[in-house]
Amino acid sequence: MTLTPLQEINIETYLQSMPLDIQGNISVCTEKWLKGETAHGYPHPAQVCANIQASNERQPFLSVQQALNLQLLKRHLHLAVAV
Repeated sequence: MTLTPLQEINIETYLQSMPLDIQGNISVCTEKWLKGETAHGYPHPAQVCANIQASNERQPFLSVQQALNLQLLKRHLHLAVAV
């Protein structure tokens, strides 16, 4: 699995707006997913985003902009599957 340069840029842009621990978790999962592996029990990095979104909805820890960026990041990661 590989990402197009545009996908890489979009994913990196939204990833950079996340807190460092979230960046790290999603980055590790994305790297492993691209190698055909799983990370932290998640077969796809978009599932990590969904888990973070659910946690944020229960007890907000992201800013409104970060929550929106996470949603966009998740969408870009989902689109990466089709390539």
